[in-house]
Amino acid sequence: MPPSDASRGFTLIEVVVALAIVAIGMFAVFKTIGDTAHNVGYLRDRTLAGWIADNRIAEMRISGEIPSVDETGGDVDFAGRRWHWTTTVAETPVKGLRRIDVRVRRDGDAEDSALVSLAGFIGATATATAPSPTPWNGGGPGGDE
Repeated sequence: MPPSDASRGFTLIEVVVALAIVAIGMFAVFKTIGDTAHNVGYLRDRTLAGWIADNRIAEMRISGEIPSVDETGGDVDFAGRRWHWTTTVAETPVKGLRRIDVRVRRDGDAEDSALVSLAGFIGATATATAPSPTPWNGGGPGGDE
């Protein structure tokens, strides 16, 4: 028995429902892709800000001086972008030990919206250490002169 005309193909309502389901699925996929791209950019910026904060603490440690209790700030160009850092040096209950807090944000971000806040310490013994008597250039006992 041949199929009747009423049983052939899809009705308009079935096509519209199928398109709506596909559209909702595509919206979810595009939203997920957009959120992932945003998160990758945010994590990249947090990583770069962490490196800047690490560098700032390292610079203060290798300066050879105990930093004064103060708050300082500055700008740095890093990875093709301008960044702002704020360093706060505070006393600690331990004599000769200072706490260093560094906050880093992107240039243009609100002042209270640091991507990274990193703490470190510096002590008087680290800055007052005498140079090593070992000749590190290969000279001396047993070394090539």
